[in-house]
Amino acid sequence: MAYKSTIPAPTDKLRDSQNDLLNNFAAIKAAFDINHYTFDLADQGKHTHISFPEQAADPGAVVTECQLYAKQSALSTAPELFVQRGDGTVYEFSSATRNATGWTRLPSGILLKWGNTSGTGANTVTFPVAATVPAFTAIYSVQLTPFAAGATDSDIAVRLVALTTTTFDVYCTARSTSADKLAGFHYLAIGI
Repeated sequence: MAYKSTIPAPTDKLRDSQNDLLNNFAAIKAAFDINHYTFDLADQGKHTHISFPEQAADPGAVVTECQLYAKQSALSTAPELFVQRGDGTVYEFSSATRNATGWTRLPSGILLKWGNTSGTGANTVTFPVAATVPAFTAIYSVQLTPFAAGATDSDIAVRLVALTTTTFDVYCTARSTSADKLAGFHYLAIGI
């Protein structure tokens, strides 16, 4: 049942075009029913889900629009969701590393990285970067949460000393004294 865009012709009588008109309405309904509740249900017109066919390239930017689409990710090598803003900026936001050390990007372009490590005294932590992990271009905040490294000791403190887009320096001490002490810590870095 193929849709016929030339029906009814100007010279057609209803009896000549009726079957073609009925077939056109059936074709329209069949197309609409994909990912939608059908016309004759209470939630008619609402989406049941949204499917994005994988695009070969980013769409052209339209100043007054924001576009959501699927494209193969250079990070995950799988189809992922992308958003293109009106200024042409493109953000991939559905790929992530879902591990103890990981990352994700929000649709706004904000990049989050997290992990955990331990050290004594002065330590430099390098943010993970690889073909599958994006790099920071700016960092807004790093949050540190200490935990006892290998023991139940709660007399530990960690403080952020320096910060770049690739590393941050942490000093680990005892809370009750200024002595260097083994401390574990989780970090959450927020940037772009």
